[in-house]
Amino acid sequence: MSNISGEIAGLLEKTVKIVLSEPTDSEKFDKIIVKPVEIKGERRYQSERFRDKKVFHLNLKREDFLKYFSAELDGNYRQILVVTEEQSLHYHLKSGGYKKKTSENAARKTADLSHNRTKEYILSEGENIPALVELGVFTPDFRIVKAKYDKYKQINRFIELVDDEFSKCEKSELTILDFGCGKSYLTFILYYYFTVKRKIKTKIIGYDLKRDVVENCNAIARKYGYDGLKFVVSDVTKDKLYDEKIDMIVTLHACDIATDYALEYAIRKNVGYIFSVPCCQHEINSQIKPGGDMDIMLKHGIIKERLSALLTDSIRAAVLEDMGYAVDMIEFIDFAHSPKNIMIRARKCKGRGSGRNIENARKLCEKYHFRQSLLEAVSGPEGEKPVIS
Repeated sequence: MSNISGEIAGLLEKTVKIVLSEPTDSEKFDKIIVKPVEIKGERRYQSERFRDKKVFHLNLKREDFLKYFSAELDGNYRQILVVTEEQSLHYHLKSGGYKKKTSENAARKTADLSHNRTKEYILSEGENIPALVELGVFTPDFRIVKAKYDKYKQINRFIELVDDEFSKCEKSELTILDFGCGKSYLTFILYYYFTVKRKIKTKIIGYDLKRDVVENCNAIARKYGYDGLKFVVSDVTKDKLYDEKIDMIVTLHACDIATDYALEYAIRKNVGYIFSVPCCQHEINSQIKPGGDMDIMLKHGIIKERLSALLTDSIRAAVLEDMGYAVDMIEFIDFAHSPKNIMIRARKCKGRGSGRNIENARKLCEKYHFRQSLLEAVSGPEGEKPVIS
């Protein structure tokens, strides 16, 4: 083991990134980036090896990585950058061996001195969270990208709302369904929170209509060794879904009545926890007609649209309460960042409500001439049998 191999062996526990570039031999990889990752609860060193615009991954335990570094990397790259928690070490290969230059880690210094980041977030800067790197919120050495700081706060806000319910959870296993998961950044972060932060064995199934998106998400899950995370192409309005015990359902910005299908499924399966941020509530807006005291709010399109969205979520909350859930309506993110900022957070309790909420919601539908999908699923259109009874 040469001097640099020995130094890296001593620094490895504090290392956040190693970059090797300028190979001495054209047969070698063009560049290699090494980062510590956690796979199945064990620390590994992941090497991303680049050649001809392709990336090859290699995950090794500490001793295996040091053997690999000594045999394959040491002396074969002219430039080696080692970034630790405190400093950056630059190694340049010259005749006689590597010459080292050390500099203080500016990102660490900035973070330590900043007065704008006094809040302690559940997902902290410097933590190895692969999804935040994929999202571009973290740099490859796990520092917050300045332009993405608002996104970083929003993600932590979501995890904080989940943590409020699960911080005292004594379950050893969880099964979660994510409806309309899209690119799934929050799904990956949710998986990280439960498996790494909470040490709970977790299965998450994400459903989305787009095959290319689902394939990409499954590839990322395999890349990081997330064996409990699976993505499926599915139309949640008609396809058969996971039918065993479900602990939690997530629906973030599922469009229009897709949210209602998710909530109806949660009610029917007696799911313990629901986290829903509805989006594009067109259903009531396309039907509602004058019929009473709220007519003044139907005159202007923008007011009618917002009223319809609030009515939709109010009816959803009312239904959940009568179906035995304790419901919170929470501002998810600042309205300035998105008007779709209400989260419906619900927890299953014993028994059911009186049914008065559903009765009042039905009266509103009749008075203003609209139908609402979740309400009809539990109470049925007039003269028809409800889906849930």
